[in-house]
Amino acid sequence: MKILIAYTSANGTTAKCAELLSDELSRKNEVTLVDMNKETAPSPTGFDAVLLGSSIRFSRISKKLRAYIKGNMDKLNATKSGMFICCGIPDEFESYVKEQMPKGYKASLGAVYFGGELKPKKLKGFDKLIVRSMRNEITEHDFEDGNYDGVLPDILPENIQNFAECIVRALCQD
Repeated sequence: MKILIAYTSANGTTAKCAELLSDELSRKNEVTLVDMNKETAPSPTGFDAVLLGSSIRFSRISKKLRAYIKGNMDKLNATKSGMFICCGIPDEFESYVKEQMPKGYKASLGAVYFGGELKPKKLKGFDKLIVRSMRNEITEHDFEDGNYDGVLPDILPENIQNFAECIVRALCQD
């Protein structure tokens, strides 16, 4: 089966997740992995499944990904397709999907949360400042609620593996 994984990544987390997903799926499928920040994603035509990924930046999915979905809406809706999102605030995942998914796009394979990272050492400038303040807010808030366990958002490999298995099952049903 031919699978397209097209993604955008602001700071590398979504790229890591896309590569992990590609590794899972490429064992038995032909996978085309496209970083939309570096190259143009091909048309969904000719692929058995199209998987789209984005980080959340300032509460929004990538403009490039939104434009791709809007420009290929009919083709995506006619193909098995799904979306994965990486963000540092898991409680907001459902609202991101509901509010950020272009209207009319039907992700037949669903939308999945792959986790996120809040690692300021990897960042520069304004991004570093924002992530530091987010980390501080999360740890202070959790500590005040008595729920602090020292764990901050991280990539969830089990979600990636489960999504890959779901895709394989969906493709095998054809």
